Formats: sequence, structure tokens, C-alpha cells
Amino acid sequence: MINNCDFILGENDSIVIVVPVSLPKGEPLTCEVHKFGLVFRSGEHQVGNIDCERQDVLQRLVTKAKVGLIEFINGVPKFPVYISSVANIEVMAA
Repeated sequence: MINNCDFILGENDSIVIVVPVSLPKGEPLTCEVHKFGLVFRSGEHQVGNIDCERQDVLQRLVTKAKVGLIEFINGVPKFPVYISSVANIEVMAA
């Protein structure tokens, strides 16, 4: 279950989500952007719910169709660090 994450913010409003867990495989991932947080789903199953009041992050996400995720398990990256999954974005907040 994803209960926290971090973000890498780049130029041109680019964004990557860094999660501290191994992501589910086999089902499409979705990142729902709500007014004050993110909900992650694998298929129909919720796999994460994170409070996020960072409006800069939420604004970047609502302008994207997809977002890359990096697995950073137990605080140690597996090198080389690469985007291990891509999630579709659904905007749930106005």
C-alpha cells in the first residue's frame, strides 16, 4: 500500500512520483488527483491514498495525461534509477 511519496519536479512542468514500495504489476495503474490528495489504483483496487496540499504538485498533475513512477524501496534506489511504471491520471477535483 502506498501511504507516502515524493516528487521530482523538472522543467516545463514535468513531474515524476517516487514511491517507497514495489508497484503492482499486471493491471493498469491510475493516479486520481483530488483537491487535497492522490489516490492510486491498480485496476479497480485502491493501492494508495496520500494527503497532498502542495498545489504546485497537484497543478502539474492535472495538466498531464500520464505520470511516471519510480520505485525507491526501503529508502534505497535500485540503480540504474528508471521510471518503473506509468500511471494514467484522472482528475477528480475542479
